[in-house]
Amino acid sequence: MPLMKNAAPLLFLLAALLFGCDATSHPDSDAGTDATTDVGPDSDTDGGTAPELWCATQWPLTVRTAPGIPTESLYARVGLPGRAVTAAERDHLTVEVGFGPSGTAPTDTSWAWSAAGFNASCLACTTDVEYMGSVTPVTGGISHWAARVRWDDGPWLHCDRADEGRAGSDDGWSESDAPLVVVTRGLTVVTLNLRCLLDDYASRLPLIIDSLASSGADLIGFQEVCAESGGADNLDDIVAGLTDRTGETYSVLRTVTHLSWDTYDEGIALITPHTITDEAEATLPLGAFQRKVVMARVLTPVGTVVMSTTHLDHLDAQTRADQITAVLDALGGFNTTGDAAILTGDFNEGPEGDVHTAMTASGFTDLWQSVYPSDPGYTYPASSPEIRIDYIWLDAGFSPVSIEQILTLDTGGVTGSDHVGLRGMVETP
Repeated sequence: MPLMKNAAPLLFLLAALLFGCDATSHPDSDAGTDATTDVGPDSDTDGGTAPELWCATQWPLTVRTAPGIPTESLYARVGLPGRAVTAAERDHLTVEVGFGPSGTAPTDTSWAWSAAGFNASCLACTTDVEYMGSVTPVTGGISHWAARVRWDDGPWLHCDRADEGRAGSDDGWSESDAPLVVVTRGLTVVTLNLRCLLDDYASRLPLIIDSLASSGADLIGFQEVCAESGGADNLDDIVAGLTDRTGETYSVLRTVTHLSWDTYDEGIALITPHTITDEAEATLPLGAFQRKVVMARVLTPVGTVVMSTTHLDHLDAQTRADQITAVLDALGGFNTTGDAAILTGDFNEGPEGDVHTAMTASGFTDLWQSVYPSDPGYTYPASSPEIRIDYIWLDAGFSPVSIEQILTLDTGGVTGSDHVGLRGMVETP
């Protein structure tokens, strides 16, 4: 049976109450003095000269909303070096939260800002103070949010995260440390063959995590999920890395299909930041290796959907045809409630084959072909693609919006996988 780890509501509630971590320690520019009374020569609590400030985005690390809908509250911390912020000093502070497109800094005019109010009920605040506000994106896409603070009419100080060894405003603002804003009316879906633990896995792993963290994915299907007895496990590594980057808790559905390279327990998996309410797997007709399909019923922002992934035989066309028939039968048996359904995976066959014919005959839409009918969209091998074998398929419950390739770049001679991944956006009618 596949293994499932659902999100923990109590843990999320505790995080929402405490907003992350204990108060962050900041450098004291006036070390060695009485911090309760002496704030240093560059500060004046009467407002004459601005003291040194510090700030950090606090929570959430990823926020999801739809165009025109305000986000949930965004929380930021503000501090003074070496001492607590007083009520009188708060009168001099202006704090705002804002968001802007990827590839831009918060000083850019493309960013939109909203006032943030003092949060008197912060349970974890000791020396710092916390502010909260929300933003309202009007268009879909992936962006970042930040906070900024100033003393009276002084210059703005911009900040990003301060968790897990990050420093907030102390080391400036960087996009890699900025929390995400995911804006869509539908869902974002990713499929990726992970290339097991081969080909300099240690160098590939951060590329994979970076790409997935910035994708804002609601649903992710993986192939060549691999674990070495007593050693590395690429799925565990990726989920841990994503949790660190996005702050989201992932539900995981995983199954092992066969032993690969006489070393690794290889299989397939689904992960999602939403709740899996039901799951199943089916064993497919035997080919060169045992193959399966895993299916999950997921409670998403657009309602309950069925997400599935598979990895078909790499040697024989007839075996693949038999396997896709079994996949479709399994999906039909699992999705008896008629929820909108998605099938992702490595099908080891181009769109001219019998697998593609069977999928379209069953009412599924090839997301890439629907968006780019004249673009072959090759996905393998990543170093010089010459065939499209990776797919996101939609049943009639979804409408195509967009699709793009991910992990296409060679970084220092390393690619994220030997397959190009796909990131698609879909909507329910």
